[in-house]
Amino acid sequence: MNKNSTSFPLLAGLFKALSALALSLLVFGISTSAQADMTIDTTRIIYLGGKRDVTFKVSNVSKEQPAFVQLWLDDGNPSATAEDAVSPFNLTPPVARINAGASQVVRMVFIGEPLPPDRESIFYFNMLELPQKSAAENKLSFAVRTRIKVFYRPQGLKGEPAAALDQVTWKIVQKDKEWVAEGSNPTPFYLSFFNINLDDNEKFEFFVDGDMLPPMGKLSIRLGEVGKMKQSYKAIKVNYINDYGGATPKVLPISFPK
Repeated sequence: MNKNSTSFPLLAGLFKALSALALSLLVFGISTSAQADMTIDTTRIIYLGGKRDVTFKVSNVSKEQPAFVQLWLDDGNPSATAEDAVSPFNLTPPVARINAGASQVVRMVFIGEPLPPDRESIFYFNMLELPQKSAAENKLSFAVRTRIKVFYRPQGLKGEPAAALDQVTWKIVQKDKEWVAEGSNPTPFYLSFFNINLDDNEKFEFFVDGDMLPPMGKLSIRLGEVGKMKQSYKAIKVNYINDYGGATPKVLPISFPK
């Protein structure tokens, strides 16, 4: 894998510095703002193996001021900046000034060594928006970073993600005096979801932050302490996220071990 070929240290350094200063500024009575003007026209990016490139748009929704952004990809390290992030893609442009109400087409090209041919690989697209100077006194605007998933789907991979959901199994197990929901994914796809419910009435709900069942792997979610959680639930409902960012619910029967 390669480090990003083009970097812009000013933006990444400013992002780190502003984050570290946030608490102290609030203590001294300086208000802060972190409202983003930049949007991405997709919630996830699917790169199909064999394609020459993938394109998408980033847009400045502000009606008054331009935006200055830095763009890069990483291989799963959320702390990585454009200077040290690693990915097998070339991204153009790496930096852009986007006028108010305008958009910029971003082009992603795979340039790395071959990835595993029997399963998806995951990376992340980052967009760092440089804060605009505020006209108000005692107010500081923060840099805002948006980060979304990039799925590399090898050419010739068998099956479809939508059909893969029917192959996933969930069971309840006991680990370290807690009940745990354990999902098993025998398919070659990453399967994202945003929450699970025990039973279909959504009264016992767990929100998860971007969790995924990895290809041909498992994921465990802690539900609660043994003895403090009733064991009468008969089903688990999982709200998966499809290729278009929409929800696809699946309900499966479950039972608690005796």
